[in-house]
Amino acid sequence: MEKRLRKSSIYGLVFGLAISILLVNYKDVTQVGDGVYQTTYKPIMEYIVSILRSGIIGMFLGLFIGWNSYERKHKPQEEKSYYLPFFFVVFLVSISLMVVFNW
Repeated sequence: MEKRLRKSSIYGLVFGLAISILLVNYKDVTQVGDGVYQTTYKPIMEYIVSILRSGIIGMFLGLFIGWNSYERKHKPQEEKSYYLPFFFVVFLVSISLMVVFNW
């Protein structure tokens, strides 16, 4: 199980980094006057941190998907597990803290 979780979290991290490189903006374009636009670029550390943040969220999602697929294949249906609700609570609390503190 450990090998499967490690692989799924690494795949989630790589996939999250790839998607965040495509979607995270590195510049802001604002209209200053009539037809005049000003482009400001983000500092490199801020850009890297925002990419890493999205990659780590992808890693946790990949870890959850790997764990969930392992649980479905290897555990009987009669056993009640509380890992899924606990994961969602921790994930939602961390997302809400990121939004509140404008991470």
